Amino acid sequence: MLHPRWTITALTIPGREEYLRQLIESLDALTVPGGARLTVVYNKPIRDGQDAIEQRVRGWSKRHACDVFFNNGDPTISGGRNFQLNVCKTPLLCFVDDDVTVHGDLFPTLEAALRTVPAGIVGARSYVEGSDVLFKPRDETPHVIAPEFRYMSVQGMLAAGYTNLFRDVGGFNHRRRFWGEWTELNLRMWRHGFPTGYVMDGGYLRHWEKAPESPTRNMEGRARHVLWGLICTAMEYDAVDISSATASFWQLVEERYLPYSFGETLTNGELLRATLELLPELSASMPAIMAQRLDSASHPFDFKPFHPIDAADVQRVLPSAKKKILPYREAVWARPSATRRLLSGLWRKVRGGRKTPRG
Repeated sequence: MLHPRWTITALTIPGREEYLRQLIESLDALTVPGGARLTVVYNKPIRDGQDAIEQRVRGWSKRHACDVFFNNGDPTISGGRNFQLNVCKTPLLCFVDDDVTVHGDLFPTLEAALRTVPAGIVGARSYVEGSDVLFKPRDETPHVIAPEFRYMSVQGMLAAGYTNLFRDVGGFNHRRRFWGEWTELNLRMWRHGFPTGYVMDGGYLRHWEKAPESPTRNMEGRARHVLWGLICTAMEYDAVDISSATASFWQLVEERYLPYSFGETLTNGELLRATLELLPELSASMPAIMAQRLDSASHPFDFKPFHPIDAADVQRVLPSAKKKILPYREAVWARPSATRRLLSGLWRKVRGGRKTPRG
């Protein structure tokens, strides 16, 4: 298709081709309304053999045109995500992990959600491998269930939305190098007045857990990346002081993220040492962090990091979202121009005024 509506994009690294091929073949089995182009971004410096890799990956896609890129500039997670966003040429964009397969009426379901819910990011449910065990979204994550949507933070795996909206809210924060890029982008969407969440029917994903190590998990130095992301988040969104607004952030830091990254036996000394190791980098990044803090202060909705979304929050955001989403929606599914509507109305009047039908 010359001008497809969708770009479906996967970030990968060498060694995961078996799973990437599985994903691409599952996409071949699906119908995508308006057509789709696949983009695969290798998020690791590759100096040799790029042509052979490109030809091999392209050969796996029988239904959709496929482009292969190599991110040799900033191969962090946020750098790779922004690379994916920058090369997108279509109005709709779907980020999908390379260790999932897609099933069912996934893209008609995503389009129906985008056309009816003023959402900034739409996710799809995923199951553990071939089972009926739900992987994401996790029920313990705060959420609001509506008939057509589950309002909450979209926890990776698949995230669909309007390409220009992803760009207009600032893309991916480059300080979330190897952890937290989706969490921070979800927060920014809500603060700009665009809710995020999941469609829980129609299509779905299967997550294949035995894929080799990826840049997003099981990597050396993870504790340092998590700590760095937490420090930046607290400073960028004015969450350093503990208050009723920031209580959920600090509770999750203490009960989940620090034990998750450092282990259950973390000592104060280990935490202090890790923080001190980050100080030179923090000092160098401080002007950019403060600039984002100033920008964040102007956001129309002051949600704090890890804010537990409730029904009142959804109702507070929806009136604004319904107005602000219109330009993005109309750029995809264009409204008829005023002239076309006028001519259509005149034609209907002429047709209705005829005494006898033709033929």
